[in-house]
Amino acid sequence: MLVVDELKKNDPHLRLVAVMVAVGVCILLAGLWWVQVVSVHEYQQHLETQAYRSIRLPAVRGKIVDREGRVLAENRPSYNLSLFLNDMRAPFDAAYGKLHKAALIAQKDRIAAEEKRVGHSLRKAELKNFRLTTDYLDALRQQARLGVVNDIVTQVSRNIGVPIVLDPKDFNTHYAQERALPYPILRNLTASQIARFAENMTNGCGVELDMQSARNYPNGTVAAHVLGYLQHDDSSGTGEESFYNYRLPDYKGLSGIEGQFNDDLHGRAGAESVLVNNLGYRQSANVWNKSEPGHNVVLTVDMDIQKAAEDSLRTHWGAGVRGSIVVMDVRNGDILAMVSSPSYDPNQFAQGINADKYQAFKDSGAENNRATHENYAPGSIFKTVVALAALETGLDPNRTFRVDPNPRDTAKGGIFIGRRLIRDTAPPGEYKFQRAFIHSSNSYFVTNGIRAGVENIVRIGQEFHLGERTGLFARQETGGSFPTLDRVRANDWHDGDTANMCIGQGEIAVTPVQMAVMIAAIANGGTVLFPRLVQRIEPVDEDSTEPAKDLPAGLVRDRLTVHPRSLELVREAMLADVESSEGTGTKAAVPGFRICGKTGTAQVQDGANHLTGYNFWFASFAPYENPRYSVVVMVQSAGTGSGGSVCAPIAHDIYETIVQKSQLHLPAVVGEAMYDAGRPVSGGRVSH
Repeated sequence: MLVVDELKKNDPHLRLVAVMVAVGVCILLAGLWWVQVVSVHEYQQHLETQAYRSIRLPAVRGKIVDREGRVLAENRPSYNLSLFLNDMRAPFDAAYGKLHKAALIAQKDRIAAEEKRVGHSLRKAELKNFRLTTDYLDALRQQARLGVVNDIVTQVSRNIGVPIVLDPKDFNTHYAQERALPYPILRNLTASQIARFAENMTNGCGVELDMQSARNYPNGTVAAHVLGYLQHDDSSGTGEESFYNYRLPDYKGLSGIEGQFNDDLHGRAGAESVLVNNLGYRQSANVWNKSEPGHNVVLTVDMDIQKAAEDSLRTHWGAGVRGSIVVMDVRNGDILAMVSSPSYDPNQFAQGINADKYQAFKDSGAENNRATHENYAPGSIFKTVVALAALETGLDPNRTFRVDPNPRDTAKGGIFIGRRLIRDTAPPGEYKFQRAFIHSSNSYFVTNGIRAGVENIVRIGQEFHLGERTGLFARQETGGSFPTLDRVRANDWHDGDTANMCIGQGEIAVTPVQMAVMIAAIANGGTVLFPRLVQRIEPVDEDSTEPAKDLPAGLVRDRLTVHPRSLELVREAMLADVESSEGTGTKAAVPGFRICGKTGTAQVQDGANHLTGYNFWFASFAPYENPRYSVVVMVQSAGTGSGGSVCAPIAHDIYETIVQKSQLHLPAVVGEAMYDAGRPVSGGRVSH
């Protein structure tokens, strides 16, 4: 009331001040109304766009090394040339200004032409047809950006001497969705390209070197199927935050060790907060959660043996041959080499493989690991199992057996099962056990296998765990096939089926790693081991207090119930197969290193039972006196040959490398005693 009373007085100065205050209050209220009511949506949109954005920072992937610490898979810095779009707003706006000015001139010309045509000035409603729409202006902005970027890319390409092609669709997607992140225009620069860029690109055009970690396999195709391959995958892992605005490129293992131990190798991603303005450009950044590197995986593989095996297979039969090699330590199950051919370069997947290259990869037959993921008829190497069954059921190894001539080829033997003739690779004549073994006589093993009884053959095969996975790879292994006791007791099982089984054909299929386990058990005195491919998982930082995780060696899966004498007779026969002049495996021999082996050849037929090729095998162990190494070689071929001519020379090369590599005294203790140092020693089977 006091204020009102004062205003009633005839004081013009006071009234002027009051009017000014009232006008100011009205202006403030009008502005507040405009901000809070009229412009609320605009300011809300600015608040949403000018805010922090989270970026997923991938962790450094752990290394994969061989048993001696030599690197098989690692990370290397990858230098990319990237456009930092935040630095290019001015040229974008300038280019758009020119296009917009030209568009306005063209608009004015069209309006003038239309007015001349109709003979009068266009009305307001008619002018709407010539309006520059929002979509048109957005297209102009996009055209302006592409023009600027294309000029920069052309300049960079000319200065560093590398052709670079801008993908407009890819750039527009990146600009719309990931404007705050650098846009790569050239990846994996060489040292010379980096030097040219540093020398020639000094005008600050928005292009800079951007370094990222990239997976690298320094040995190319070596042990490719063991290592496996990656695919680009930036999804959140277990225990990571699931929501991010942006995600930097990351990897996920799909096969091999990369896939099997992906959680250990991958590490834990970090996070970065980036402040972007209302145009989507990066303003500042802050790492609020550092990434944690993955763990290193130490394999049982020996690089020297692995390379020797791969080189020998490639030298003898070419890079495209379909085959596999497994080298295993018979004392503890360690896989020293695992080869699958044809192979591939996992670097292609790490760098990003296109659809055409991926299809060529699949067409080449390189997709599956033939050591674990393909089934093959074992042929005559399965005669080791038949021999054990026959010896266990009373076969006298010194008893003479006569192989009759094949009536269709009298230079070779043959045997009739009913009216069916089974041809023999051995000539007709008198055979005792060892001579029949080294000649791989079908007639001898069919006759004595049937006498031993198929159930006894199956029981011993089950002790080797044929038809079951070894557990080496969780999702990349097949168990093969092997008949059960119920199957061989069925009414539709006949002597012809048993005869097929005795020569490693019919209802039986195996993997090379299963055969390596089988031969190792024969060599070490009857202990069936789980194969091991990983020794331990250890932290990247050598000074870390985190302990390494050791994977146990020498895990016993089963023990053969056969008599030691039977095993020794088979071992002696395998020794003779390499050392005797009549043996089929003589091409594997290495002077001063006594090798025991068994050759095999199995026919491969299509669905119409037409012969399409052969599986050639050589299954072996050495040295005879103190077994340590099991070497199994398998080669598929459409041509003729034998396990002795096709595979034994490859085994020779591998054993020769082993001898050259290690001149150390081999352990004298084999059999049961070698499991007493913290390893299982009890008999019986281990459930699995």
